[in-house]
Amino acid sequence: MGELEKLGSKYKIALQLAKDPRFERVPCSCKGCYADDCLVNMATNYRCFIVATCDRELRKRVRKIPGVPAMYITNHKYTVERMPEAFGAPRQG
Repeated sequence: MGELEKLGSKYKIALQLAKDPRFERVPCSCKGCYADDCLVNMATNYRCFIVATCDRELRKRVRKIPGVPAMYITNHKYTVERMPEAFGAPRQG
């Protein structure tokens, strides 16, 4: 949250989504751990997350975790990447 607040108005929508009470925020118990590493470790261990980030490098890392979709914002719209069928997503059609 603090990082989004520091980034200013360009990330206003991301900050609003991060503060939205409909989304659960999981506190980190790591001490001195880089935030991206913590997110990837939590998503790898529990696999019950949607990782929301505008960081392209973090999205690349999250895509490698089976069954964990990423959510991001582009052009004032948010997108949740579709989970591959191989990892439990329902088939379409």
